[in-house]
Amino acid sequence: MIVTNSTSRAKTLILIIGISIGLHLLALAIFGAFRIVEAVARKDQTFEAPVIEQLPQEEPEYVVNLEQRNRSSSSPRPNPITVDTPDIAIPALNIDVNINATSSYGRGSGGFGTGVGSQAQIREMTMKDFRFFGQKMGDDADKTIFLIDISGSMVDETRGIDGYLTVVEELVRTLKEIEGYGSFNIIAFGNGTETYRSSFQEITPKSIEQARRWLIDLDPAKELRKDGLDRVPNWKYWSTYRKGIHSETHTDQALEQAIQKAPKTIILLSDGIPTADGKGIPPETIYSMVDAMTQNQKITINTLSYRSTRGRSFLMELATQNHGVHTVVK
Repeated sequence: MIVTNSTSRAKTLILIIGISIGLHLLALAIFGAFRIVEAVARKDQTFEAPVIEQLPQEEPEYVVNLEQRNRSSSSPRPNPITVDTPDIAIPALNIDVNINATSSYGRGSGGFGTGVGSQAQIREMTMKDFRFFGQKMGDDADKTIFLIDISGSMVDETRGIDGYLTVVEELVRTLKEIEGYGSFNIIAFGNGTETYRSSFQEITPKSIEQARRWLIDLDPAKELRKDGLDRVPNWKYWSTYRKGIHSETHTDQALEQAIQKAPKTIILLSDGIPTADGKGIPPETIYSMVDAMTQNQKITINTLSYRSTRGRSFLMELATQNHGVHTVVK
């Protein structure tokens, strides 16, 4: 009886163990099948993103250089015309040069903002050159000094009683052409010198008009017109006329004072040779003075012989020695 019960218990234990193993195997099989199905399902759901076609980019807009745009939009300058007749008279130009200081101004500069400072910068960048009596004086009008002969011979029979006024009109025209581009000053010379301003002036409608009035007041023929004279008196007349300010041609003093102001360009116009005390000043004296004063600075000196052959060789050599050009005004 005891044996029978032990055998029964052993069979029961074996059965339980077998069932347990079977259940584990079944669970393992189910779990394995689930993992396989899940893996297959995921693989079936995998997809690749569509290839994105790169659209061609538009070419960037070309930014035009300011100087190039102004150059392309500006009207070409007329070629200078040479007039052979000695009786040339340049009419005064009645041009309205009053420009709103708050608006942008320049050749083709349309719409670059406001302000005098930016306006001046734009106009300086667009400037090509400036001319006096048709001759190019340079590419930069900054710190330019005009030396203008006011000796009595500027209104004699050769140049005419309006000879000096023709120079004034041309100088005013030149300043109007380069208005806003730089700065200037004027030294008038005869028996001594007269200076327009102590320092360089911006080229504005106001400074141009003031310079015009100042120059006209120095006209050698100013009082002659009041006296109704139909001809220019002889040279002796100039020693007492208006305290003798028109009796000599002190080109040396004018050059000395101009160089002391450290300009970039000097424009010298005269109708004769330099004189002092009724005698000619040796050109070599002036060459040496100019050379000594310009050792540490480069100053361009342009010269003009005004309706005269007297002093022409001196003026030509002075320009040659100082990086300038010489012009004959007929």
